[in-house]
Amino acid sequence: MLSRFVMQIDVGAQVAQSAALQAALLTAVNAGGRAFLGGVNVRAEQDCTLQTPWAKGLRLPDAVTAFGGCMVSDVDRDHPTLVIGEPQRASSGTVVLQVSVSGWAGAILEGRRDQGDHDGIPIAGVVAAGLGVSEAFQHCLGDIEAGRRDVGLSLWQPAEPWSSQAAIGPPLTYLPSALWLLGLGHLGQGYAWSLGCLPFADPALVAAYLVDTDVIVKGNLATGLLSFPPDRGRNKTRVVAAMLERIGFRTRIVERRFDDWFRPTDDEPSLALCGFDDPTPRQLLGDAGFARVVDVGLGAGHSEYLDILVHTFPSDLDPRLVFRSPISDTRVLSKTYQDEVSRRIALGDGEGDATCGVRELAGLTVGAAFVGVVAGAIAIADVLRYLHGGLDLSVLSLDLRTPNSAKTAPNPAPEAFANVGFVKVRP
Repeated sequence: MLSRFVMQIDVGAQVAQSAALQAALLTAVNAGGRAFLGGVNVRAEQDCTLQTPWAKGLRLPDAVTAFGGCMVSDVDRDHPTLVIGEPQRASSGTVVLQVSVSGWAGAILEGRRDQGDHDGIPIAGVVAAGLGVSEAFQHCLGDIEAGRRDVGLSLWQPAEPWSSQAAIGPPLTYLPSALWLLGLGHLGQGYAWSLGCLPFADPALVAAYLVDTDVIVKGNLATGLLSFPPDRGRNKTRVVAAMLERIGFRTRIVERRFDDWFRPTDDEPSLALCGFDDPTPRQLLGDAGFARVVDVGLGAGHSEYLDILVHTFPSDLDPRLVFRSPISDTRVLSKTYQDEVSRRIALGDGEGDATCGVRELAGLTVGAAFVGVVAGAIAIADVLRYLHGGLDLSVLSLDLRTPNSAKTAPNPAPEAFANVGFVKVRP
C-alpha cells in the first residue's frame, strides 16, 4: 500500500527568482520521499540554477535528483499534487495544493491560485512545504478534509490568522551566528535543515555545535532530513557536520551526553536548540547556563505523530517541572508497533527516536519527516523572532490535523534581552 503513495510537484518559472519557493521545492522533495514510498515526481516548467544553500549552483533537475525526487514530463490525476509557483500548464491530481508564501507566513491553498510576487523568507517556504506534504499524506490516508482546505502558519505571529497583515512580519535582517544543536535525530536534523535554508551573507561566520552520541541506523532514514542510505553506521554528529560544512558553516562536534556537568564556556554559544528524546536531560536545561533555549517535542505513536509542542527558556516555567518523567502510558499498542520499536532500539535508536513522529499504518511504521520539517522551521523562527524583537513565547502547541489552530502562551516574565550573537542576511 505504501509503495502506491506517490506525491507530485508541479513547478512554475517563478521558482528561479524566489528563495522561499526554492526552499519549498527542496523541502517537499526531501521530506516527501521519506513518507511517500512510491516516490516524488517533479514536473518543472523550465530549468534554472538554484541559489538556495542546500543546492547552490545546481540545475533544478540535478537538485531534485540529489534529494531523492524524479523528474517527469507530466503529472496525472491519480496522486496528490503540490504546486510551487505558477506553471502555465494545467495541474491535475487527486487534490491540487498551491504553495503560498508572504513574509514570515507559509500556507497551502486548495486548488491553483494566483500568488503574486512570492515574497517570503526562506523558512516560510520550508513550513509551507511541510504543511503541503502533511496535507497530501493525510489525504492519502483517507482524511476527508486534508487537501481540501486552506491551511497555513505565521512564523512571526503563530496564533494569528496566517493570512492577516500581522502575520507577514518585518524584513529579515538578523540571523544567529552561533548555536548548539542538542540531539541530532528527527528534530535536530529538522533544525539544521531550516538553518541551512537561511540567507547568510557569509556562512563561514556561523558556528554550529553538534551534540549527539548515536549512529545513523536504517530507521533514521525515514525521519532525518540530512541522513541518506550511505550514512548508515556513521555518527550522527559527523553526518550533520559534513552537510553543514558543505554549505560553508563552521562546526564543532561534541560526542558526549548532555548531563549535570554540561556547561557552555564563555567563548561558546549561549543559544541552544534541544531535540532530546528523553525528559531526563531536558530537566537540566534551566541550570545549564544557556541564555536562550528552544525545546521541541513530538507526539509518539499512531495517534499523536502529528503533534508538536515547543517550550522556550528562560520563562515562567521550570524545566524540572515541565519535563517530569511521564506517568506510565496505559494505552495498548499493537504487537507490530511494539516489535518495531523494540527492533529499532536494539539497532541503536534511542527510545524517543524509535517512537516520536512515527505513524503505524497497515502493520508497518512510517516516519513522518514532514512533522520534523514544520517543527524545525518553528524552532528556527523562534530564534529569528528573538533577534528581531518579536513576540516572546514560552509555549507553542500545534497539531497538524488542524494546523490553523496553533496555540501559544506569551512569556509573562521574560528576562532582559541577551545578545546570543547575530550576523546580517545576504543583501
